[in-house]
Amino acid sequence: FSHRGPSRHPCRLFCLAWSAHCAMQRPLQWWQKQRRRCSAASARRPAASAPVVSLISAWWLAVAGVECSRREGPPAWAGPAPAGRALRERRAAAPESAAVADSAAPAHDCERLKVSRAPRRSRKVHQAAKPKQAPPSKAQAEPFPVRFEDTWYNLARWRERHPVGAHFIDFYEGRDATEAIHAFHGESARQMVRRLPLLDAPAAAEREAEVGDVSEVTKAFRVLRGRLWEEGWWERDLWQEAKWLGIWAALCVCGLGLAHLDGWLSALAVPPLALAMVAGAWLGHDYAHGVDDFSRGMRLFAPLAIGISPTWWSEKHNKHHALTNQMGADPDISMPPLFIWPPHTADDMPAFRSLQHRWYPLGCAMIFISWRFRSLHCVATSLWEGRRGAVAELAALAVHWTVLLACVPVPLLLAATSLAGLVCGLILMTSHLGEELYGDFQDDWVQAQFCSTRGAVTRSSFTEWLWGGMQYHLEHHLFPSMPRSRYPQLRPLLQHFAAEQRFPHGTYRVDDELAVLDRTWHHLRTVACAPDGGSSALRIRDGLHPTGLDYRGRAVRLPSHSNPVPVAAALAASAAAVGAAVSGRPGGQ
Repeated sequence: FSHRGPSRHPCRLFCLAWSAHCAMQRPLQWWQKQRRRCSAASARRPAASAPVVSLISAWWLAVAGVECSRREGPPAWAGPAPAGRALRERRAAAPESAAVADSAAPAHDCERLKVSRAPRRSRKVHQAAKPKQAPPSKAQAEPFPVRFEDTWYNLARWRERHPVGAHFIDFYEGRDATEAIHAFHGESARQMVRRLPLLDAPAAAEREAEVGDVSEVTKAFRVLRGRLWEEGWWERDLWQEAKWLGIWAALCVCGLGLAHLDGWLSALAVPPLALAMVAGAWLGHDYAHGVDDFSRGMRLFAPLAIGISPTWWSEKHNKHHALTNQMGADPDISMPPLFIWPPHTADDMPAFRSLQHRWYPLGCAMIFISWRFRSLHCVATSLWEGRRGAVAELAALAVHWTVLLACVPVPLLLAATSLAGLVCGLILMTSHLGEELYGDFQDDWVQAQFCSTRGAVTRSSFTEWLWGGMQYHLEHHLFPSMPRSRYPQLRPLLQHFAAEQRFPHGTYRVDDELAVLDRTWHHLRTVACAPDGGSSALRIRDGLHPTGLDYRGRAVRLPSHSNPVPVAAALAASAAAVGAAVSGRPGGQ
């Protein structure tokens, strides 16, 4: 992969393609030989072989379906046991009543047919090979109450089986998680939650009295969300998706073609490659949030297009959606040496913080480079842990890096990646900086999103495309799984909703695209000039784990600073002091 000149790029790409072609020749030849052999056998015995092949295929499909349902179906504690498993349990308890159980079982049960037709010895071996469930540990036996749709569930066993880790569920212990479950999961996952074990009645009544009912804002939002779901707002516009994918593909082809020019002309490839990375980032972000079939099929688009792991991105980004602007818990505002609030004395870096409003564009330019290396680390960790989908993500990342290193010189690649990171970083930092900050968990999730998120109004069609839907940031935070093509029609509905609810700290917040950039700069400058928060300020890190989590992933109980007014008042006082100091200097400099 050494780059000695643009003329060698096609040669390296051709050698890679030829090596892959040669490596696939032997499997393809074997497959073609097997197909010819099957075709010849079918031609010799058309009347007998076709039914036999059909029966064998049907048998293997049935066996595969049973195995898939046994491995990928809901666990035993998630709901009533299937008829086949209940039948095996009854036979194990009373073998003499097997014939009666066979007559009582449904005729379409594949498990009943397979077990009843097997000899007695095979049945015993099958029952002996069945893994036994380990007795629940002390930690699992303790109830883990979470409320969903006004019903309390016990998530003690499901907590450890959560696909993205137990630390997401830990934040909702003894709290209402309805909005979070609806925001990050589809209908199948919500149905699975409804089959989880219920909390016993006395404990549920105690928790209900402790937590209380949800606010009127949350009730009105649930009505709005249900109406939008029934109207089909989550249906994806495939024609719009095709146009966005076409623009991304055209930018990629243009950038890769310009990279082969001689001399300084190859630098013309930097803008189209950077724009392709930006467009790919917004598309991959939308597909990682989506819960429809199209989004699931496009899950590997992000590692193929921009080299970012969707597993790492989901774990980081969903925490930001659930705990927006929560100091010490939101990873998007815990980014030392860039500080969003006056930090703790032990976390402060005065040399960096005092100049952060000047160097933060350079930090934004490094975002994409950092994300790519973190994605590689996450995929390696997922492979070591044996997580599902890690091999596919590794293959997609390998294809991405192979194509880039084979077709683009390293200096051009670094320049394009830095430019793309600068654009995405500036856009992402404008939505939450300067808004309310919270020191503890916010029970009213809907009101917290309205008071901590700001949208933008673009000035041209190009910037409308460049923002990638992030100009509708409140719409995205309230409905992250909704396709972003629906957000322009959703904005008037949310403005009307905010006007009806009359939030105490403001209504629907939106500003000009240049004004939000100016607000971000002024907020960073205010924090840079303010003194540190002292020993009473919230910590950015907790040991080796940022975002307010200890070593085992359990949520740390932060000091109670849930009222955003003290933080805002402190920043306002610091801004006033800075303004007074500036006005007293000679020349007002």
